[in-house]
Amino acid sequence: MAQGIIYLILNKQNGHKYVGQTTQGMNKQWQQHIQEALRMSSKPLHRAMRQYGNNNFMIKEIDECDERLLNEKEAYWIDQHQPEYNSITVPEVVKVVEPTPQRDRSQQKSWGSLTEKNRGNGKHCGLKIRGKNLTTGVCVDYENARIAAKEITGDPGKNANILLAARTGGTAYGHKWQIMEEKTKKKSVFGVNKKTELIEVRFESIAAAVRELGGKGRGTGLIKSLRNPGRYSWKGYLWFYG
Repeated sequence: MAQGIIYLILNKQNGHKYVGQTTQGMNKQWQQHIQEALRMSSKPLHRAMRQYGNNNFMIKEIDECDERLLNEKEAYWIDQHQPEYNSITVPEVVKVVEPTPQRDRSQQKSWGSLTEKNRGNGKHCGLKIRGKNLTTGVCVDYENARIAAKEITGDPGKNANILLAARTGGTAYGHKWQIMEEKTKKKSVFGVNKKTELIEVRFESIAAAVRELGGKGRGTGLIKSLRNPGRYSWKGYLWFYG
């Protein structure tokens, strides 16, 4: 029978914890959490990772057991540590009731011109969107309005409502929205070695990474890797913002 691991993730800034289980290596499990956070997971741990930065968290093994006992062991260690990030402290967003096909078509017609306009001129579609939960006050940044719509409502096609709210400073789906200025060139980046799956290099910006590693041009390979987390590599590393 396969062996499993119980692990603890600690936020070094405030001491908050997360207890989890896995049957894969610790490095792979940590990278999985990083990728989920990058994909805008709404779980408390992943929200915190985006807020504080991955470098402010540490992961360690606290128990090992038969795979069949993982659930029991995990429950035991959750009881011991009372981890803040295992509890859903942020209320779940109430899902909008899906409209009937006829109503859905009318909504598409109403918002069609706005959606096409943004696709055409690219004024807001590619910019980041920030949503503030009106109930909890928690702010989350999304890569674009479609990702925000999928995360909040489950339907990426509802991005037009969010775009309109962001442009006017209004609200939609229980959130207040705003368009964030894109400043990717000033964001810090780090590289995960493809073979060891360890974070080995970190730079204050894309430009710094290109200068240090001798990339040609403007680092198009690095940017491609950043835009597709975990899919493409550059200079032997998978690249992430953080």
